[in-house]
Amino acid sequence: MDSLRIAVLFYEERTGPAPARDEVVDQVYAALTALGHQPVLLGTNNDVAELVTRLGEIKPDLVFNLCESFGGLDSNEGNITALLALLGIPFTGTGPVGMALRQDKALTKKVLQFHGVNCPGFAIFDIGNLEFSGRMHFPLIVKPMRGDASLGISDASLVRDYAGLIRQITIMHNEHFDAALVEEYIEGREFYVGVLGNESPEALPLVEMDFSRLPPDAPRIYGRAAKFDATSAQYQALNAIIATDLSSELRHSLANAALEAVYALQVRDYARVDIRLSREGKPYVIEVNANPYLEQTSAFAFSALQAGMGYNTLIGRLVEIAWTCARDRAWDKGMACPVKRPPPEKPL
Repeated sequence: MDSLRIAVLFYEERTGPAPARDEVVDQVYAALTALGHQPVLLGTNNDVAELVTRLGEIKPDLVFNLCESFGGLDSNEGNITALLALLGIPFTGTGPVGMALRQDKALTKKVLQFHGVNCPGFAIFDIGNLEFSGRMHFPLIVKPMRGDASLGISDASLVRDYAGLIRQITIMHNEHFDAALVEEYIEGREFYVGVLGNESPEALPLVEMDFSRLPPDAPRIYGRAAKFDATSAQYQALNAIIATDLSSELRHSLANAALEAVYALQVRDYARVDIRLSREGKPYVIEVNANPYLEQTSAFAFSALQAGMGYNTLIGRLVEIAWTCARDRAWDKGMACPVKRPPPEKPL
């Protein structure tokens, strides 16, 4: 494809002596340069006028959207895509509607259930408000209804009695200032299914979270400490691997669950779907991650590598997918590029 002028948009931390950014920003910039594009770094923090001015100065053909926060609030992530859509600037990843759905875990589950996607039973415990999706049984897992990167999730989130349930709901209300999403905990294996594309979305090779090095009585949870605290036992014990022991039928089942979830939520370009496979072999969609983390060692990049896509190739594919939407002028309609429903039992 032609060389594009691409603004690499990211959240820039400006509280320290010098601006700071995530390492994925430089990795994507290097990949775009190697592919012959003309990338320009565009950091933003909390100034909308500054961002609009800089976009006007850069005049990008495309924005590679790595911005997961604005003004220090992850909940503003979707507002960035809304701004780009209003300005008529093409961008990678999911649009405003898909981002809004994804940021509200309860709404996400309601939409998935409407579309027949299998999810765990859940309830919403808000101050002065209670909603149940149906009868639930212990053990349960308690999460903030909003938030990313396993915020508020730890071993204590898994509860087996009413005392533990009330304790964790109180923590959600008083410490995280959020409603509590309570789900049935699915005993079984945990998989991450990468999905790539819009017109003909494809499921990438299955990545499994390997819990085998945890103590037998430890909760099988990939919480915040496991992701970010290098000193924690969970961080040191857990490892992402490629699942190789599944039957073709189970692979198809997991892939189809992911593809149907992405279709239901209109997540665009790329996604990572977190799925639990019960001991009875039934997949349960736990979460759908629009614009998943793209660092070179991330689960999404690891999965793409197993499909034969090196890092530069993966970044190039994301640009091509987004640019196809731009060519079809989806932004003129204020819409995301439509994701088509996958055919049943699409093989990996």
